[in-house]
Parts: sequence; C-alpha cells; structure tokens
Amino acid sequence: MKKSQLTRLLLLMGAVSLFVYSCKKIILLLATISTAAVTNITSTGATSGGNVTSDGGAAVTARGVCWNTDQNPTITNSTTNDGAGVGTFTSTLSGLSPGTTYYVKAYATNSVGTTYGSQASFTTTAILSTLTTTAASAITATTATTGGVITNDGGAAITARGVVWSWNPGPTLADSKTTNGTGTGTFTSSLTGLTPGYTYYVKAYATNSVGTSYGNQITFTTPTTIPILTTAEATSITSTSATCGGNISSDGGEVVYTRGVCWSTSQNPTTANSKVAMGGGTGTFTGSLTGLSPGGVYYARAYASNSVGTAYGNQISFSTIATLPTITTTSLSNVTATSFVSGGNISNDGGSDVRSRGVCWSTSPNPTVNDSKTSNGTGTGAFTSYVTGLTAGVTYYVRAYATNGIGTAYGNEFRANGLTEEINALVPESIINELKRLGLPINTGYNPPIINNIYNLSPLRLKGTNIAGDWALETRFNDVRLRFHNQNNTNLTIGYESVSIDYTTGTETQHTEGISGYIVGSNNNFTAFLKVVSSKSTGEYADLVYVYSGTLAGNGINNLSYGLFMLDNHGFSGYIQNGEGRVFYDSDYFSEIRATLRSAALPTKGSSQIYIPDMTQRKR
Repeated sequence: MKKSQLTRLLLLMGAVSLFVYSCKKIILLLATISTAAVTNITSTGATSGGNVTSDGGAAVTARGVCWNTDQNPTITNSTTNDGAGVGTFTSTLSGLSPGTTYYVKAYATNSVGTTYGSQASFTTTAILSTLTTTAASAITATTATTGGVITNDGGAAITARGVVWSWNPGPTLADSKTTNGTGTGTFTSSLTGLTPGYTYYVKAYATNSVGTSYGNQITFTTPTTIPILTTAEATSITSTSATCGGNISSDGGEVVYTRGVCWSTSQNPTTANSKVAMGGGTGTFTGSLTGLSPGGVYYARAYASNSVGTAYGNQISFSTIATLPTITTTSLSNVTATSFVSGGNISNDGGSDVRSRGVCWSTSPNPTVNDSKTSNGTGTGAFTSYVTGLTAGVTYYVRAYATNGIGTAYGNEFRANGLTEEINALVPESIINELKRLGLPINTGYNPPIINNIYNLSPLRLKGTNIAGDWALETRFNDVRLRFHNQNNTNLTIGYESVSIDYTTGTETQHTEGISGYIVGSNNNFTAFLKVVSSKSTGEYADLVYVYSGTLAGNGINNLSYGLFMLDNHGFSGYIQNGEGRVFYDSDYFSEIRATLRSAALPTKGSSQIYIPDMTQRKR
C-alpha cells in the first residue's frame, strides 16, 4: 500500500512538472525597448539609439533604430543595425536630407518578433541651395541673356533668385542684379543697361533662409558701338545765336574723339550741316551756335564720334528772335539840282515779313519815315526810288528804310549835295562847311571840264583859316605848281601831284601826290577833292584832304582857290590839328599853264613817303 501510494505520488509530481514546463514555453514575450533622444543633428545626419530592457524570454537577435519622413517608421524603412542582446545602444543616422523632419523609433527583434520604442522626431539643419549659372547669349552692346538652374533648395524655400554681374570678378548681391521669382528649377535673366566694350562677370544666385548661394562664374564681353548721348534744350537764344549741348552717357566702348552740336533749318541735321565742335570724351558739354538767321526755326542734335561711327542725340527745335531787317542804301545816281535816284537792298527781313520799304530824306542828318519818303512795295531784295521836287542848292540826307513786324530799319546815309558818294565818304560834312565858310567855292555837278594840265599858283596867299593864332590873312606862302592828270568823267576821278616852290629863291622844296582824287562840276566850273598822305623822314605821317576850285579859262584857270584840312595827324604835334585847315588863293586870280611841273630835279622819293607841304605845319 505504501509502495503504491509512493508510486502514485511520483507520477503526480512528474505530471505537475510537465505541466509547469509546458506553461513556460507558451508565455515567451516580445522584447521591451525605449527610444533614446535624438542628438548631434546636422543637415544629413543625427544620433539616436535605444535601451533593450527585456528580451521577452527570447534572445534579442537584432536592434537599432528605424526612421522615415512619415510617422510610425518600421524596419521596412531606413534602419541601423546596432548589435544584439539587451542593454543600451547608440545609432548613427546618415544620408538624411537637409531641412527635413524625420520620425525615428528604436527597435528590437527576438524569436517572438520585433518591438518598437516610442516615436521621436527631429528636423535636419537646412543649408544653402545648389545651383549653376547659364551661359550668356543674345549679347548686344547694352544687353545680354543668362540665368540659372537651382537643383537643390538646401532644405529651405528659395525666396529670391536671379543673376548678379560686375566689371570685376566675384559679383555679389551688392552689385547689379536681376530678380527672377522663387523656387527651384530653371530661370532666365535679362541683363540691361550694360556698357559697350566691357567684360562682365556673372553668377546666378539663390536665397533661402540660410543665406544666398552663387552658381559658377561666367564671363562675356559686350561689343563696341557708337556713343550714347542726349541733346540739351537750347538756351540763351538771340536773333543770331543760341547755346546748346549734350550729355554722353556712354562712349560705346571706344574713345569719343569729337563731339558737338549740328543744326539746320531742316529736320534731323547731321555733321554735314552747320556744326560746332566741343572737344572730346564723355559727360556733359555746351557751346554756342552762331551765324543763325533772325526769326528762323532751327533743328539741332548733339553728336559724338568714336572709331565705330557718329551717334546723334534726340532732336530739339528752337526759334531765333526776329529783328529789324538788314538794309543798305543804294548810291545816289542821276543827281540834279532837284532830283536823284536811289533805293535800297534788303538782304534779310529779320525773320518777319517786310511790309513797307523805300527811301526817306531830310535836310537834317538821319532822316526817318516821319520825314519825306517814297514807298516801294514789300519784301526783300533790291528796289529803286526816284526822288524829285528838291530845292536847288540844299543838302539832303538820304537813307533807305524797311519796316517789318519788329519795327523800321534804316540803311547807310548818303548826302544829296551835288557831290559824289566817294567825295561825301572822303570829306566830312563839317569840313565842307568850313571850306565854304573860309571862302572856298564848292562847285557841284557831274559834268566837270577836263582840266588835265600843269598850273602855276603864284603868288599864293592865305584867304582863310580856322587855326587859332595862325598867320595873318593875305600872308604869302610858298608858290605851288600842280598837275592834274588821268581825269575820268565816267567815274569822276582825277590824278594829282604838286611841288612847293620857295618864291624867294625858286627852289623846289617839297613834293606831294594824291593817293585818290575825285572831281565834280559843270560848264567850266570844277572842284577837285584829293586825299593826300604827307609823311616826314622821321616817320610821322598825316592824312589830309586838298580841295581845288576854279573856272577853266583858255590857257589857265581863273580864280583858283586851294584848301587843305587835316583828317588825321596820328598824334604828331608838328602838324595842324585834326579838323583844322587853311584856304589859299592865287592872288593874281589867274593860274597859267606851265610846260613842266618841276624847275629842277627833286630828291629821290620812296614809294611810301610823301614830303610835307609847308601849308600842313603849325605856325612856329
């Protein structure tokens, strides 16, 4: 009985042991693991790991971390393999993308399966973007096309992109740039405002939150061209001039060797028209446009030339100020005691239409249209005026006139006094009046007698003088023997020379020749006007006028009178003063014809030297 009981007890204990063993195999579990914090985060890597605190009753054969950009990563995603067994381990994550958020879990695998720790997340550090620069194309003197390709934004959004350029290597955003949107990919940039003939350095750029990165540097050279310039508005405008200029902003890559302004009364003037040069180089310049016509519309352009060619600025226009007409008075002709023919020539209307024209005259100098006048139509050009009804023996002053919208202009003045234009130009009216006052007759007319011959004035006496303290009237002066020759009654000219003879010894003392001579008169009466230059051997010289009047009679001249007046003594005190003069007369009232001018040989006379007559000196 005891033996049986013992046997049953042993069998029971074996069954219990077998039961207990079977239960232990059934409760094998997954390992227990935790995920370590993520550290050492970079743009492409990080450090994490885990701690296997229990193998679950079965050996841990693999452990590490898994990660993904989506939550709840598993070992089907990216993993590390960091050994086996329980305990802590460290995992290195690599090959990550910059600026990206990742989710990570530790894992442990035993025979039961794989278990995971809690999920952690982290974001890799963003970096500068990656890009290349596109080669330049469509290059002109002032423009070009380039751009870039952004292959990676560096983990941060591209907020600006474009190209930068400079004349110096290594351009940055501090230099010239374009702005060509945002994001990655390909973009095109247009470069403008370039300077011809320059080498440019160019880089594409891209900016994200980390900063700005640049592509590879490329270079290109703009071609040279004609200069670039503008024309300034005209200022300081007068009737015949204006001020204008320009500004050369680019020399076209070549030196500007000349610049200026050209102008014309037609549009788009060139350097083939009127122009003024104003140096060379770039920048602003200004100059004067001259020789313009009053009241005209002008077109002007600045110009600049380099070795490539000539460029022009924008065209401007301006109008010169209208002025009085330009007119000259026609010389008097067909002069009689009561009439003459004159007229005028209007060479410029002053920029305003000539509405009336003619000649005006008066017995006082500077006649105007308020005095007597003719009316001879309108417009420019020459016209003829016939003046009649004058009073014989009266001196008239004559001027042509022309009236436009600005006013009335007058030509030069002539005297209608029976003398020629040349005589009136030679002898001031004040001297004519003095000659008459001192007793010298002034004959007029345009048909004088022919007086070519040699005449003797003796005895020669002083008839009148306006020189203070001069010799007494009737004082005898050296005799004069004179020769008139080459008289031409077509143009009323005459030649002249004379010698002075000491009436006590008969010695010829001085010799005088006229440099120009004119004659007027009618019937047998004449007056000759002679310009004479008297000079001394010491260099002093004077300009005088000699005037002879008389009546041709048989073999001589009746009542021959002779006047001399100083026109200009050129500052020499030994001569009589300017405006002073004397009148002499042949006191036997007849100047007979002589066969020869000289009674003895005179000293040799140089062509530029004329000996001084006694009559030109002041009283000693």
